[in-house]
Amino acid sequence: MKKLILAVGVIALLSSCNKTRLNSNRFSGEVWKITSITIDGVAEEESHLPVLEFEDCDNYEEVCMGHWIIENEDAHFAWQFSDNGETLTISNQSESDHSHEHDDHGDDHDHVDPIEQCQDLSGSYTVEVSKRMRMEINSTESIGYSGVEVKIAIERID
Repeated sequence: MKKLILAVGVIALLSSCNKTRLNSNRFSGEVWKITSITIDGVAEEESHLPVLEFEDCDNYEEVCMGHWIIENEDAHFAWQFSDNGETLTISNQSESDHSHEHDDHGDDHDHVDPIEQCQDLSGSYTVEVSKRMRMEINSTESIGYSGVEVKIAIERID
């Protein structure tokens, strides 16, 4: 009986590591496009949706990094899967200089700063759908929208 319990424990540990590694491997070294961001039921404009470039990394050996890109501007962020691959944590690693807010060269209200967007959306997300080419995550714990539901859909770019 003890051997059976030990075997089940080892299998559970290995499968949890495998799901975390599987999701990490899907991102590592790949480019994904956020296809939708919905905040409290309101969809973000398509022109405000970033491309995410994930650097190669081993989720168990190092902090994984990426680039959050909107219209040739980018933010650096750290990312990690945990909880058997069911949680994705995103953490902005850039500082905003807010220089675009003081632009006197016309109407700049439609500009989205990727650093500010990445900061606002940083947090822990529950992985709702995890497919080879698509992922859907949601959270009520993002930095900029605490207590408000944020849903993000991501698709891999070939």
